[in-house]
Amino acid sequence: MWIVFKARRRWRMAPLAASVLLAACAPLQTRQSLQAANDIIQPSAGQRVQLLRDTQQRQDAQAQIDALLARPLSADDAVRVALLGSPSLQALIAQAQADSAAATQGARLRNPVFGFERLLIGGGGVEITRSLGIGLFDLFTQPVRSRLAAARQQRLQLRLASDVLRVAAQARMAWVRACAAQQEAAYDRDVAKAAQATSRLASRMRQAGNFTRLDAAQQGLFAAQSRLQLNRAQQAAMQSREALVRALGLPAAQAARLTLPMHLPQATQQPEDAATAVQSALDHRLDVRLALADYTAQAQAAGLTRQTSLIEHVELGAVRKTYGDASPQNGFDLSLPLPLFDPGDARRSAANDSVLAARNRVAAVTHRASSQLREADALRRSAWQRLQWSRDQVVPLAQTVLDESQLRYNGMLIGTFELIAAAQTQVQAVREAIAAQRDYWLADARWQAAQLGIVLDASAAPDAPTRFAATPSAGH
Repeated sequence: MWIVFKARRRWRMAPLAASVLLAACAPLQTRQSLQAANDIIQPSAGQRVQLLRDTQQRQDAQAQIDALLARPLSADDAVRVALLGSPSLQALIAQAQADSAAATQGARLRNPVFGFERLLIGGGGVEITRSLGIGLFDLFTQPVRSRLAAARQQRLQLRLASDVLRVAAQARMAWVRACAAQQEAAYDRDVAKAAQATSRLASRMRQAGNFTRLDAAQQGLFAAQSRLQLNRAQQAAMQSREALVRALGLPAAQAARLTLPMHLPQATQQPEDAATAVQSALDHRLDVRLALADYTAQAQAAGLTRQTSLIEHVELGAVRKTYGDASPQNGFDLSLPLPLFDPGDARRSAANDSVLAARNRVAAVTHRASSQLREADALRRSAWQRLQWSRDQVVPLAQTVLDESQLRYNGMLIGTFELIAAAQTQVQAVREAIAAQRDYWLADARWQAAQLGIVLDASAAPDAPTRFAATPSAGH
């Protein structure tokens, strides 16, 4: 606002002029907002994110992705790939930057309005009126609007960090599923090959008269069932792989180069006591912090509403009139709406209730967060126990049963059916061990996400343990 005042009064307006200048020059916060979000993201994801604005930046990101895809992709590398170049993540970052710019805009004063009026007066005279006006309430409420913009910026930073970390968690869980499905398919391929070879041998022995028709049929049935299981496992591996490709945001060319480790990593460390971790996570969860930021923003907005609900806009302007050779006339005008029809009570009531709603959302989010942490910790510990039992007891015992059955079969103490039953039990035990290993890593990823306050949908939860057809009981 530039208003003409006499010289002896200018010094009194110095603080006001400084405030106007600072408000008008509120800097754009998009870069600082992204940096603040990265300060939250990097410690957990191990990778900063950036908005790829030009071709060179996109090419650099793709080069980093190609380098990661040149070797079997680990879980951490999968997260890096997703954060480097996923188009859906880029869309989230771009929208967050746009929202940050809009929040900055809300903290700035509206531009002054210049008016020009030229009137023809009788006798050939011309009257010219020049005016320069600014919203007076914009100036008076600028400190409140600046605090409101800062609260919005914080909320945007937390929301972006939450969105990015959700993408990272989904990528990690998709990697676990894809790697486990590939591992299971590879095992089923070995089982199917061995069963097919045994079936051919049994067929030849049947022709030579060394096998009964029943023994040969049992071997053939086992081979056929193994091929069916392999087909299902290969289909599951394909679907899990494509789900991983989508989670990483890879185009077809890069998806073709994606390779995974042959096995999931071994889990050797027992989960630590989470009693203190649960309480500590409550103070750092992004959803709790976001609810608190939303409450702060609602409180700031309510304060602004209380100040402006009765009279929304007051315009103060400087006016200068000239008429021919007459001396210029200087003055000011004031535009003030009259609150005759709208006293502003509805807006004040809505603002107060919005603050109350935000306060209750903080309590609700905190209670839900505590429950989610306890549930995620319980699932992780349960998955660890299943993994231990399967790996340390079930698989070794099933292998012992198969070895002993093979010895008895060689000594003609048991028949083909008993040997096949022992082999099926051993195969099922290995498959369940792979599923238990997968479920543990999924539960661990879910626990990490829960600590950050990342709420994953049902499809991202650990899969139910794989169920296989019951092994037929031994006997002829």
